[in-house]
Amino acid sequence: MQPDERLAEQLLVACSELTRAAGAAAGSTPLSLPQGRVLGTLERRGPLRVSRLAALERCAQPTMTALVARCAGSGLVTRAADPADARATLVSLTGRGAQVLAEHRRALSAPLAAALARGGEHERAGAEETVALLTRLTAVVRDATAPPS
Repeated sequence: MQPDERLAEQLLVACSELTRAAGAAAGSTPLSLPQGRVLGTLERRGPLRVSRLAALERCAQPTMTALVARCAGSGLVTRAADPADARATLVSLTGRGAQVLAEHRRALSAPLAAALARGGEHERAGAEETVALLTRLTAVVRDATAPPS
């Protein structure tokens, strides 16, 4: 394995472990992790078809349809016919969904904020650099794998 490949794998594992540790430390949150991911995707990308959500979240369309139905039943998303294709459904984040997503993120990030506070200014500066790096890497990977327009 090449050094860049090893580092890329370590980054993925570290991000995954950080998410799991934060979830475990936070205890219960207003959303399940799949619900949080879907609502976050809708917040960042805007209304999407169920099929596109399924592709982005790497799950089967029936699985996403069921998840969207649960979110809609809780008032977190709305479903409407896609104006470009009435056979397709567009899913949109509601105001309530945005509020619950923010609460979910606060619950998950609270243990991390406490850890950063204990680490002091050096840890905070390192975290800020890491966030900037991860944001840039995400954009590069996303752009490289985006479907053609």
